Amino acid sequence: MEANTDRFFAMEQHSAARLIANAVTRHIDDIAGLLAGTRRETLRRRLAMAGGQTAALAGWLAFDQGDAVGAHRYWDSALAAARYAADGPLLACVLTYMSYSAAERGDPAAAWQLAHTAIGHSRDDARAHAWMAACAAVAAARLKDPAAARAELQAALGLRESIEEPPEPQPSLPWARFFGSSALDAAAAHVHGILGDADAAFQAAEQALETAGKAKAKWRAVVLAESACAAARVGQFDLLARIAIEGADLADALECTPARRRLRAVLPLLGPHRTSAQLRGLVDRLEIR
Repeated sequence: MEANTDRFFAMEQHSAARLIANAVTRHIDDIAGLLAGTRRETLRRRLAMAGGQTAALAGWLAFDQGDAVGAHRYWDSALAAARYAADGPLLACVLTYMSYSAAERGDPAAAWQLAHTAIGHSRDDARAHAWMAACAAVAAARLKDPAAARAELQAALGLRESIEEPPEPQPSLPWARFFGSSALDAAAAHVHGILGDADAAFQAAEQALETAGKAKAKWRAVVLAESACAAARVGQFDLLARIAIEGADLADALECTPARRRLRAVLPLLGPHRTSAQLRGLVDRLEIR
């Protein structure tokens, strides 16, 4: 059961949510069945942790499909499991997922509070810590608190050596394994862009693209989308057209809500250039999203 839980987290990065959601919910049911017939407390806690982790993932899959109510229902179950099993890292995972939901509904204060609180429960997992600090940095930037945003971002960037690909011999928590140096640089580009430093955002985006490779993964869709925003801010329209369309195709194929959200931010950055012949195809592609 634990191995299958890990496997589903790995599949999530490379599969559309609708393709694996039913299998994930069946896995939750299987764990619940075993838990109901188990009396030994140590085994009950392990099953509760596996069930809570899977519920956290099921909530993320629901979020990716636009079902915020369903997502929070799963996350409530995951939080209950985390409390029962005294599982701080699982609690941190759920809080971070919830911060994305808060950002999506336009509540950066809640997004920051959730991500910032999660950091304290991530223990010694560098990838999880970096992911949560990066989320908190973006939320703080949206709150127009540049000092907090830069502090959170610096904490994330300070963990770069610990999250360089390939993953370290001791594997990270399953929900944080996607967060490598490319995702970190994309988050830095996001923060710099919100704070108005277009050049720093583009430099971070260039670094993200250099290490992103060609993986068909959701984290790469986010890298492409964030890099597109950075390119738009500095007028790198040839690069913008190439990576934004690629990012849109990948985000749609994998049903990646964070990447779709960032791509929606490209059009307002184009200003009068959106009517140019150079960008007409891109504008048409993004307007039908």
